[in-house]
Amino acid sequence: MKILSPLTLYLAVLLSTGCGNELKSEYLTPQVNYPAHWQHETEAAAPPPFDWRDFHDPDLERWLQQVMANNNNLAVAALRLYQTRLKAEQVDIKAAPGADASLDIKASTSLPDASPWNKSSNVSLNTSYDVDLWGKLARQRDAAEWARQATEQDLRTTRLTLLADASTNYWHIGFLNQQIGISRESIAYAKETLRLATARYRAGSTSPLDMVDAGQYLLTQEDHLLTLQYERQQALNEQATLLGAPLGSAVVEPVRLPVVPLPQINTDIPACVLSRRPDISAKELRLRETLANVDVKRTQYYPAFSLTGSLGTSSAALLEFLSNPVGNVGAGLTLPFLEWRQINVDIKIARNDYERQRLEFKQALYKAMADVNDALSLRAQLMAQETHLRAALTLARKSEQLNAIRYRQGAVTISDWLDSQEKRRQEELALNENSFNQYKNLAKIYLEFGGSAA
Repeated sequence: MKILSPLTLYLAVLLSTGCGNELKSEYLTPQVNYPAHWQHETEAAAPPPFDWRDFHDPDLERWLQQVMANNNNLAVAALRLYQTRLKAEQVDIKAAPGADASLDIKASTSLPDASPWNKSSNVSLNTSYDVDLWGKLARQRDAAEWARQATEQDLRTTRLTLLADASTNYWHIGFLNQQIGISRESIAYAKETLRLATARYRAGSTSPLDMVDAGQYLLTQEDHLLTLQYERQQALNEQATLLGAPLGSAVVEPVRLPVVPLPQINTDIPACVLSRRPDISAKELRLRETLANVDVKRTQYYPAFSLTGSLGTSSAALLEFLSNPVGNVGAGLTLPFLEWRQINVDIKIARNDYERQRLEFKQALYKAMADVNDALSLRAQLMAQETHLRAALTLARKSEQLNAIRYRQGAVTISDWLDSQEKRRQEELALNENSFNQYKNLAKIYLEFGGSAA
């Protein structure tokens, strides 16, 4: 076989560098129009919306740490990342020169006359290398690297979503326990009301209808307590799922929502906040991966040039290997470009996939903008609503007190008093629900802002 000269090999490498760069598509970030009130700052100038320590709740911090350490979805995402790293390593291995070796040792003698042993050995070393003439291998490595980075962002997305879900679950349990406490107080109050109505009826001060109404109200409150207890059990089951633990193994159960002031959120939104979101970053990285695959598909139909070589020995003893080598180098050329119709269709399919993902990426950006604005708008609404609910609760408590006094004086019926009790209870529940929704909204904001840049 003809041996390739060093000049030939040098020209092959030169062609590989030049042609590969010519066939590499340039990636351009899709143009997106940001809202006018979004500030255009550098990424380093955008802090996270808040820190979890701003809640001043050690139990919450411990709970989040436990979920991060034990959640199965997070473990699966980490395994996916490890798999993409291995696939990227596979691509690097395929691009590197390949080698294999074999060793054959034989010994023979003639048994009848006890002739001396005849020993022979054969060693061969074969190598192969695909010359990256058009940059195909380089683009495959690029695609594998983009896929690896995208999977890293998937892991960040899983972690971020898990933080939001786990914190919401923690606050939900506190909210339900707080509601259960209010419900039990209402039941105790309803029992006292029923006792008073019964006493007044026996004294001949009221009709039996007051006693019936008070009994119905008590049953309603007891039924509401059962509903809350069921919802609480559901939240505890969700906690076990987040931990990847058996049901019934509750780790943390706050008795009420925190009473400390909520963390403040910066409403001046930097445009770079979306680039910090891992789900958006993953989409862009996969867009770049798709573009690299377009180039890979195009270069698949260019001539492929491969080098092969072998180095072997054949001698009477293995130790003569270094003194008796036999080697050869060869080259092979494949011409897939002859399948021109298939080439055209495959490249168009790959390009169409890229254009589709480019539009999906832009749509994801606009959807993310809307989600950020929605979360911030809801926060403003909840804060304004809290002010009205506190004022309404103050009036409801005053009305309940007045109706209790007037009922004892015989000025109003028990229905008026029960109505004022229910109104006060509903206002308390609404205020607590508003507080829970504000906590839940903070978790949503943390998610929409991409959390911490770290």
